[in-house]
This record gives sequence, C-alpha cells and structure tokens, in this order.
Amino acid sequence: MKIPKYIEFHNETNYVLSRFLKAAEPDEGCAILIGQKKTSITDVKKNFWKVMHIWNCRNVWGEPESFLIDQNIKVFANQKTLQPSKNTRFEIDAKDHIASQKWSRENDLEVLCCAHSHPSSENKPSKIDLFFHQSPGLMVISNKDGDLKAWWIKNKFDFHSVKIKFISLT
Repeated sequence: MKIPKYIEFHNETNYVLSRFLKAAEPDEGCAILIGQKKTSITDVKKNFWKVMHIWNCRNVWGEPESFLIDQNIKVFANQKTLQPSKNTRFEIDAKDHIASQKWSRENDLEVLCCAHSHPSSENKPSKIDLFFHQSPGLMVISNKDGDLKAWWIKNKFDFHSVKIKFISLT
C-alpha cells in the first residue's frame, strides 16, 4: 500500500466529519472516509488520498452487536486503570462497514480509512487505537475542539503524522 503524502478533504467534508464526531460527545464518535487514492509511480509527492464523502457510523462498543468487547476485556484485564467504555473506545457497527463498502463500489470510490474522536484527550493515536488498528493504514482523529489530525500507522508501535489539506470549490 502506498503511503499518502497528504490527504485532501473536499467540499467541506472536514466540517461534516468534525461536527458529526463532536455530536457524539461524551462518547467517541466514528465515521468512515470515502474517496479516491491518487498515486504516481514516478513522484511520491503526488501520492495523496482525496476524501469526498463521510459515512457516519454508530459506535457499538459495549452493545450486543459488539465483536470486540470480550476480546478487549481479556486483553486488558490486568490493567486496573484501563476502563474501556464508549468514552474512550469505539467500534464501528459491522453493518456500517458493509453498507459503506457497497456504496463506495457503486459510486466508483473506495473506503480510505476510519476516523474517530477523542473527546477528552489529544488527537493522537492511543495505545488502544494502535492495538486494534489494521496496520498499515491511515487513521484520522478529532479532538474535543473538532480539530482533525491524520496519522499513518505503520504497525502497533510506529506511526507518523500525515498532512491534511482542505479543498473547497466555493
């Protein structure tokens, strides 16, 4: 997978994403970013991902539809300070994953990555985010103020920031 040099949010998709994630407070909000991967074989600076649509998702962490809650309890059982809840963890509803993939294919687009919020901490990947992220890949995180940051997650221990550009046709 080619690492994007930057990601572009088109036509106020950044605003839509920030507002949706903020609306989930005090819980973590989550969404899927849909668009196009623009790549160049000859110039790595021309590798970028174009976000064109935000697929709002439901955080099912701890609900009957959750697939991860039992796994999380086992993995983090010996850490008394870690109390995973919707305030500190998210899980996208599997129905949202399937629907967004189907819609993307029907519209000649692709699922780029997931985004989520950290309503009570900085917009940097947490240990839990890194543990459950499918590496390598992109992650976008919003903080309590709605500010977005993008991160390329190489593996469970290595990540770096990815520049964000905002493109508006108006």
